[in-house]
Amino acid sequence: MDAKSAAQLKRHTDIVVKELTLALTLAKGACAADEFLRLRTSVGDIIARVDGMLVDGMLYETIYKDHPDLDETK
Repeated sequence: MDAKSAAQLKRHTDIVVKELTLALTLAKGACAADEFLRLRTSVGDIIARVDGMLVDGMLYETIYKDHPDLDETK
C-alpha cells in the first residue's frame, strides 16, 4: 500500500473509533440503561471488528513496516 493510502486508512479508522466512542458517551446520559447496554454492545462489536481487521489482521503491522513514520507508538 502506498504511503498516502496507508495514512488515509489509518486516519479514517482512528476517526471511526473516536466517533463511536463519543457517540457512546453521549448516549450514556441520554438513553435508558437497557437501551445504552444494547447500544454499547453493538458499538463494542463494531470497534472490535475494526480493531481485529487492523491489528489481528496485521494490516497495521504491514502499514507500519512499510511506513514506520505512521506508527505513533514509536
